[in-house]
Amino acid sequence: MSEDPDIPPFFEVRELRQTLGGHEVLRGVSLTVPQGKTTVILGGSGAGKSILLRHLNGLMKPLSGSVSVLGTDLGPLPEKALRPIRRRIGVLFQDGALFDSMSVGENVGFPLREQGVRDRVAIAARVDEVLSLVGLQGQESKRPDALSGGMRKRVSLARALAADPDCLLYDEPTAGLDPILSESITRLIGRLQKELRLTSVMVTHHLGAMRWVADQVLFLKEGVVRFAGTPEGLEESEDPAIREFLNADAMGRK
Repeated sequence: MSEDPDIPPFFEVRELRQTLGGHEVLRGVSLTVPQGKTTVILGGSGAGKSILLRHLNGLMKPLSGSVSVLGTDLGPLPEKALRPIRRRIGVLFQDGALFDSMSVGENVGFPLREQGVRDRVAIAARVDEVLSLVGLQGQESKRPDALSGGMRKRVSLARALAADPDCLLYDEPTAGLDPILSESITRLIGRLQKELRLTSVMVTHHLGAMRWVADQVLFLKEGVVRFAGTPEGLEESEDPAIREFLNADAMGRK
């Protein structure tokens, strides 16, 4: 995929290595994520996708190698210096991570309160704005346990958008959803990326998500990048590991 050399990447990862429990889960991963585009990270279970995602906003420190955000290496930064960078990066967690003790409005406004916003009118206005973006205007008073799975995902997306980030990270955003809801949520993510000009990084094992929204695709296998390029290039790849992944997805959809 061609990139404008005058626009620095949002993320730049160089020779990233990480171990968990003595097992090497990332084995020298290098990649760039262009600004204002959607990058989809594909791979099967255990490929290292979610671990890679946790490095992008400094939740995990590299064992070796580096992760940079807009040219700033996260590795040497103390927790206090990471906070303003993290504010530019929203996260949609796999399980939504909503607080069941809070209403929808309180959940969506939570990031703003965490950042020190105390103006209740301003918080309410922003909550209404982002709920409208995800098609849930007027649902502020409901509790998460009263929502369907698709609605919970939309609330989680609204919360990720509340603090007006430049980038959103998605960890398996369609997990637990049926095919129709999966497509609906993924297309909503794609629409918002274009409308808000966000940089988006989506970790998934779902090929439909790639086909619907990806500008760039990275395929991970056992902690190694086996492919980086366009969705079309991935589907034309003759790499046996990629062919196996594509064929397994095709079988699963029959």
